[in-house]
Amino acid sequence: MHHIEVAVPMWLQLVSAVGLAVLLVWMFRGMTWDELFVPGRVQHFVLATLALVMIWSLRAASVDGLAMHFLGVVAVTLVFGWQLAIVMTLLVVGALVVMGVIDPMLAPLKVLLTGVAPALATWGLLRFSERRLPPHMFIYLYVVGFFGGMLSVLVVMGGNALVFGLFTDAPWESIFREYLQYTPLLVLPEGMINGMVITGLVMFRPEWVATYSDARYVDGR
Repeated sequence: MHHIEVAVPMWLQLVSAVGLAVLLVWMFRGMTWDELFVPGRVQHFVLATLALVMIWSLRAASVDGLAMHFLGVVAVTLVFGWQLAIVMTLLVVGALVVMGVIDPMLAPLKVLLTGVAPALATWGLLRFSERRLPPHMFIYLYVVGFFGGMLSVLVVMGGNALVFGLFTDAPWESIFREYLQYTPLLVLPEGMINGMVITGLVMFRPEWVATYSDARYVDGR
């Protein structure tokens, strides 16, 4: 694996920044903060943010902007909801910028591709399971938690590859050889880690998981 310099066009950086700003304004206008301030929730949010900072700082990148690391966004989305998951990834990317891990000009694009995309994909999968699948706890744990983790890797790596392949000077061959071909190595571990975290929380601290309800997944069977 050798390092490849990639120039991300300024227009893409500006479009990413504007798109992220519009999304955040729309999200904050319709967002209620009550759930964050229930007893203990703020501490959990801070600890989860610090954990993601550590996880995302352990990254490998052979093509500029295309870093490979574990995500954890699925677990965060299920525990806190998609809005707070996006807020958390915004804070994590900001911390990595301060640490010098991420280029400040690429931060909005990083938030969109590595935070917003998997959070919304997870939320969509959760809503699909609630509407189309039986209200069973194992559906929540394995379809949303486990397979959601696998889906998040495909969404992030596929989205990154498309954006960098279409809008930068990175050769498609390099993107595949130095980035996409490692997707299978991350898919299963990501699914297992998110699935195990959510399973543990549902078993021992279900009240910490905002998207889980005993009334639906246990009593509603």
